[in-house]
Amino acid sequence: MTKLNLFLAGAALLGAQLVHSAKAFAADTVESLVAAARKEEELVFIAGAGTFGGRKGQSDLEAAFNKRFGTKMKIAFAAGPDMNARAARHIAEIKSGNKVSSDIFLGSQSHQALMHVENALEKVNYAGIFPWVTKQMEIYPSETVLTYTSPNGIIYNVNLIPKDKAPKSYLDLVDPKLSPTWAGKIAIPPYVAWLAELSLNWGTEKVKDFARKLVAISAGRLRYSEEERIVSGEYPIMANLGDSLSAMWKWKAKGAPIMAVPGTTPINTDYFQLSVPRNAPHPNLAKLFVAFMTTKEAQEVLQKHESRSSHLVEGTLMNKHLRESKLSLQSPKESIDYYLKGESDEGLQFKAELAKILKQ
Repeated sequence: MTKLNLFLAGAALLGAQLVHSAKAFAADTVESLVAAARKEEELVFIAGAGTFGGRKGQSDLEAAFNKRFGTKMKIAFAAGPDMNARAARHIAEIKSGNKVSSDIFLGSQSHQALMHVENALEKVNYAGIFPWVTKQMEIYPSETVLTYTSPNGIIYNVNLIPKDKAPKSYLDLVDPKLSPTWAGKIAIPPYVAWLAELSLNWGTEKVKDFARKLVAISAGRLRYSEEERIVSGEYPIMANLGDSLSAMWKWKAKGAPIMAVPGTTPINTDYFQLSVPRNAPHPNLAKLFVAFMTTKEAQEVLQKHESRSSHLVEGTLMNKHLRESKLSLQSPKESIDYYLKGESDEGLQFKAELAKILKQ
């Protein structure tokens, strides 16, 4: 076959695939997905061990899902590696032509960006198919849907930080008038990402200066899953927690003396979204479940087990808090653009500098 014939054949195949995708995109309805989902029954899901409240929360989600759609769905859950590793795994599976290991993928902007760039996500007209899903919820249009909103912020123990000395922003942490209260006692996260994203508000030089001052007064490093050490009083304050408001609500419900405050305005925010990877074993059930997680009954389960919710679902804890406190969140598009630009030499150098500062 000549090169021209090969080209024409390839173009014809690509055209046929695009037509097929367009028809599939247009053909989905709630009714057709429910009918197809009833034949699939099992939703395979790999994520962090405590995702959606662990087994108890997932059981509640199964019950609410089946009640809404008249299905007999079961979540076949397995704990897996971190979100970056799971994204890389799905991309490799898709490129090899295999079925992916999880029907759905949960990740924030950075993790979903990895999948988006590799064209690893199913195209689904969520807002067009499901009446309760809005276009605003599609963080990556026709690919991902917001499941819960996680504003970043400072957390501290109110029994150990006097009210008149309490920080109201990240800059207060290194203010010479306030910092003696926690100098040599403050915990900071070991991650570069929260500082790198802070540059969207501050610029790189201001972030590096802040990081140096913060490290100079720090007492140690805490991961985002270790906020209990603030509750216990081992550290009186933590410079940043990736899900600060949800953590505060969770611990306050247990009687813990924890307060969360935003570090910047607008607040640096992680938008955790669900998507359906290409080659999913149970694609109809997966699409239905992604949309279901934005319903009030699904959000109630998240709030019950994790104190998490979407600010875009009316009546949720996050929705009410942000509206009543008049707090503004960083635009998803702003942080998405940051990740979709990829790792420039300048960006990699900046992160390398931050990593070096954190190790001091």
